[in-house]
Amino acid sequence: MKKSIIIVGAGPGVGMETARKFGKQNYKVGLIRRGKENLAIMEEELAQEGIETFSATADASDPKEISEAVQALGEKMAGIDVLFYNVPGPLGKAYVPVTEVSTELLTEFLTMRVLSALSSAQAAIPYLKASKGSLLFTSGQSDRSPFPYTAAIGAPQAALRLLAEHLRDELKPDDIFVGYLPLDNPPLYSDPAKEKERTDLPEGFALKERVIAENVAEIIFNLNRDRDVFEKPVKATTNL
Repeated sequence: MKKSIIIVGAGPGVGMETARKFGKQNYKVGLIRRGKENLAIMEEELAQEGIETFSATADASDPKEISEAVQALGEKMAGIDVLFYNVPGPLGKAYVPVTEVSTELLTEFLTMRVLSALSSAQAAIPYLKASKGSLLFTSGQSDRSPFPYTAAIGAPQAALRLLAEHLRDELKPDDIFVGYLPLDNPPLYSDPAKEKERTDLPEGFALKERVIAENVAEIIFNLNRDRDVFEKPVKATTNL
C-alpha cells in the first residue's frame, strides 16, 4: 500500500520539489495551496511524471480552511503518513524595520506561520497516530537571530519553533516524529524561468549564496526516513 504525504503551501519551489521527491519514491501526494489555477498546473506537471496527486485549495490566512483541507485530503488518500507544512507568509512585504512593522502584518505572519501550522497538525494527528507518521515544518534562521529587517518574519518563526518542540514532546508516546527545518534564506527555484518570474521576494533581493529548493526536498525526505534529529538546519549550497 502506498504511503502518502500532504504538502501545505505547495508552491513552485520547495513544495514542488518535495512533491516530486516523495512521488518518485512511490508516495501519493496531496497538495494544498490557495490558487486553483496554479494548483492545476502543478498537478498536471506531476502527473506527467507519473506521480499520483490529490489536491485542495485553501488559504493559510484561514486556519479553519486549512484544517478542513487537510481532513478532506486525509479521507481521499485513505490516510496520512507525512504532513509537511511549508507556508512562508507574504515575504515580499515583510522586510521592514521593526519600528515600522504594523500589527496587521505581524498578525498575518502569525496566522500563516503559527496558527495554520497548528490547525493543520491537529487535523492530521488522528491519521498520523494510525500511520506512526511525521509532522515536518520549514522555517528560517531568523527564528533565533535578529537579522536586520526580519522581525515580522522572525518572531512568528520563533513561535513556530517552540510550537514544534511542544508537538515533538507530546506526540512522542504516539510514535509520531516531528521535524523542524530552518532554512538559511528563501530557497532558489530549480527552474530558472520560474525563479525569474517570482513575486514573493522584495525588490532588489540578492544574495551571493542561496539554498536550493531541490536540495531542501532531499533533506526533507532523508529526515522523514531517518527520524534521527528534531532540528535539521538547511544551509546555503550555491554561489551565485
